[in-house]
Amino acid sequence: MKTKNLFKKSINIIQRVGQTATIAGRTGLRIAQGEKMSPTLLKHSFEQLGTTYIKIGQFIASTPSIFPREYVEAFQGCLDQTTPMPYMYIEDMLKNELEKNGKNLTDIFTSIDPKPLASASIAQVHSAVLKNGDNVVLKVQKPNVDTIIDTDLGMMYGLTKIMDMLAPSLKFASISSIIDEIRLRMSAETDFLQEAKNIDDFQDFLEKSANQKVIAPNVYHELSTRKVLVMERFFGVSMIDDVAMRQYCKHPAEVMADTLNTWFASLMMCNTFHADLHAGNLMLLTDGRIGFLDFGIVGKLEPKAWQACVLMMDSFAKEDYRGMARHMIDMNITHDARLMNVDELADDLRMVMKKILAEDSLFIGKTIDKTDPTKLKDHADEINQMMLQIVEVGKRHGIHFPRDFALLTKQLLYFDRFMKVLAPEMDMFQQDSIKMLG
Repeated sequence: MKTKNLFKKSINIIQRVGQTATIAGRTGLRIAQGEKMSPTLLKHSFEQLGTTYIKIGQFIASTPSIFPREYVEAFQGCLDQTTPMPYMYIEDMLKNELEKNGKNLTDIFTSIDPKPLASASIAQVHSAVLKNGDNVVLKVQKPNVDTIIDTDLGMMYGLTKIMDMLAPSLKFASISSIIDEIRLRMSAETDFLQEAKNIDDFQDFLEKSANQKVIAPNVYHELSTRKVLVMERFFGVSMIDDVAMRQYCKHPAEVMADTLNTWFASLMMCNTFHADLHAGNLMLLTDGRIGFLDFGIVGKLEPKAWQACVLMMDSFAKEDYRGMARHMIDMNITHDARLMNVDELADDLRMVMKKILAEDSLFIGKTIDKTDPTKLKDHADEINQMMLQIVEVGKRHGIHFPRDFALLTKQLLYFDRFMKVLAPEMDMFQQDSIKMLG
């Protein structure tokens, strides 16, 4: 059996190397024919290469403190939505992972919907009903994902070593350490037992804080593995639609305040913070509670760093650029703050942010058309531009932000955009109903 599995894995590795070489060859041909090697061309190639490269693209987009701005901007649109895989492959994975001790899938589930609820590069999500009648969702890792990731990252690591030998001057980017960081993040994202732990940690936080307004799905631990996550299914509406929300609550703005209070409190009281709370991962349930979904992407910052980040955003909302500069310096844990010039940094921030604010509808009160998805995308782009500007100014002054700074900042900016859609009369940093951390 071990020999058979080893042979199968070897075949998968050979196939993956061949696929990578084919796509890389096509890209090389386009360059040979005169097309400029651009961030957009690289992004297109990454999306063709799938799983690993899509995740690398998202890492580039969320790490402006490492990568050049033009690449960060290009990869902002690197979407992790893929063509659904036929159910027969998903069923095979479920059988391999869950059929143990003589049990078949039919002994566990009354039904599994073959049509997926969602499909991404790493996993596919299906609804199902357990034998006891519970409605659940199944997050199932796609076949050979681990082999693809190991092969891709192994090839990339080898290439960086060759580049280090042939062109030592390229070491400025610490390419090998970046790949190690990507490997660490992807390993966490492909381990569904880690995601289950993230959910458990968040539920413990809700219990300790006596929070009954927010809920995370219960995990069926006895049915979950590294490659299959079985969770309680929620029923409700998206929190981007205030009309639909009014079916289950009187005041959508109060729901938004409860969401923000919970997330801010989790920064202090939970082991990690949810770093991907977009509209698809927030739901107002039919019983009026708020559902936090998908804990695959979480961040972790030292208390000093996250508090400085929150205070920096508070200063930004007040247009207090000196305060913003001071808190940016506080975030820079490894740098000697005594060498920083707060006034010069504040002047740079003032010039850059004033220009953005003059053009930006996000912070000057223009109404967002919630029925037009392109408008929401425009505001996501504005968020990315703001984060890039903040990071660029900081880098010019020698500030090196903590690893998960971008995750935290983007979530704060996303909340602000979210509120302009759902509760335009509220201010995230100054509203009395929102309990900011001290």
